[in-house]
Amino acid sequence: MTRCLNCNGIMAPGEKVCYGCGEKAPKRNYGPSEPSRWSAFLDVVFMVSVVLSAASLVFSEYTPPFTACLAGTVVLLFLKWASDQFTHVKQ
Repeated sequence: MTRCLNCNGIMAPGEKVCYGCGEKAPKRNYGPSEPSRWSAFLDVVFMVSVVLSAASLVFSEYTPPFTACLAGTVVLLFLKWASDQFTHVKQ
């Protein structure tokens, strides 16, 4: 069920015009929302950061220091957690 943007009246799924005020039904957006795209991006960046942190233990002369990689991974973990919370609240 959707609501009219003008009078906040309840509209049935098949209605094209609001019964109360005559306003057209709002268009539905079925594409992925901005928070879900941001959350997917953070998932990928977090996994790359975890791999880079593990690689910094083995290939220390070719990668950034382990402490910097670990700090970046922790920051990305918090951002990922916050983004997941925001995405679940919006849906």
